[in-house]
Amino acid sequence: MLLVSAATVMQRSRPLLALGTSVLVVLGACDSRGSVARAEELRADTVSPAVDSAAIRQADSLAAWKARFGNRVPRPDSVRALYVNAWASGSRSRMANLIAIADSTEINAFIIDIKESDTFLSYDSTGIALAREIGADQRPATRWLPALVDTLQAHGIYPIARIVVFKDRMLAEKKPELAIRNADGGVWKDQKGMPWVDPYNRRVWDYNIAIAREALDMGFSELQWDYVRFPDVTETLRRTMRFAGAAGVSRSDNIANFISYSKKELASYQVPVTADVFGLVTHAEDDMGIGQSWESIITTADVVLPMSYPSHYYTGLYGFQVPHANPYEIVRIAMTDAVERTRFLADSAQVEVGEVMPWLEAMSIRGREYGAAEVREQIQATYDAGLKGWALWNPGSRFEPYLAALRPASGGLSPLERRGWKSPTWTPPRNRLSRITIKRDAAARVAATRDSMMRDSLARAGVSDQPGG
Repeated sequence: MLLVSAATVMQRSRPLLALGTSVLVVLGACDSRGSVARAEELRADTVSPAVDSAAIRQADSLAAWKARFGNRVPRPDSVRALYVNAWASGSRSRMANLIAIADSTEINAFIIDIKESDTFLSYDSTGIALAREIGADQRPATRWLPALVDTLQAHGIYPIARIVVFKDRMLAEKKPELAIRNADGGVWKDQKGMPWVDPYNRRVWDYNIAIAREALDMGFSELQWDYVRFPDVTETLRRTMRFAGAAGVSRSDNIANFISYSKKELASYQVPVTADVFGLVTHAEDDMGIGQSWESIITTADVVLPMSYPSHYYTGLYGFQVPHANPYEIVRIAMTDAVERTRFLADSAQVEVGEVMPWLEAMSIRGREYGAAEVREQIQATYDAGLKGWALWNPGSRFEPYLAALRPASGGLSPLERRGWKSPTWTPPRNRLSRITIKRDAAARVAATRDSMMRDSLARAGVSDQPGG
């Protein structure tokens, strides 16, 4: 079960879709000149006035869309993405290889760096004065990003713009008034000696939104916020942080406020606004000290992407001594928690929720080799948890070792599956889920017992509990 369909996500994010989803289908099949020509045809006297008026309005709206957004690729029903770092996006040979993967396999989307965690913009031209002032434009990894987006559109590949938000070393260094501060007034630094910008500061929000606008103007179809959180540090170090603009707002409320604000500011682009979160957020009861609370962020972002990398889970979690050795089980239980907690909000709390779409691990790290089998296990775990979309993370954007895990673009089994690979069969025990889910299970059992006792009592008294009884 997909908790929220892609169509629902698009409806939430794209006011122009009041024109009808059929417009999106047409967009991929005609160019702007064709749209304008059609509008002119509809103005011909041979069309009846009543039909002419409605049809012309629709054609004019389509032409206006095309004039602004070009051939923007509509969101697939099931996004299956590869991470493309800035340097890979700037290499024509690397992109040729990655596009060939998408053309021949089930991959239909690329998540491409626009702003990296060291502050630099990946593209070679920006109109943002603050970016130029601090030197964020001085190390462009690609000089053909708009042309690349055009190429992806021609191949029907859905381009997602990834922007690192609050881990912004250069902005914090060059503009200390925008940085997290120490109790003594100096610029705060994390365990690695790196400063972060203040997640409460509206100038920081607006700076990143300006970058998002430039990416969306290039034709990207979706915006993804990464490092949309506070620094992950010890409690001792956390107590040394000072935030000038906090004004009593909690960390998790502030992160949700930023996402909501960015959606409002970017509403005219009519694209989904999504957020990356730690994988443990689906399990934790609180915000983990970083402002990422599941219940808060899943009701704010259009899509939430938990980074459910098995290598990043600590020993003993979910009952596994070596989580990294159990890729299927880790992803399955983490996503089951995400599904359970999201379903509760949608069904019981009656609030609007986003789509859940995990990041999966396509790399070998910490002494354990991951190949095609481990990647396919994670993909299958995602499906078995009731989700449809996923993204593969490899920091170097090197996916060749994992190609056998990917199914053909035309459908059918992957090379790995054709060789006899079988998916693990395992259902997460309820007592291994998050404490929030376990507590809700217990409350449901109490309520069911109470209702059963009430029915028994009524039956003994000869009273029906049915309407009209």
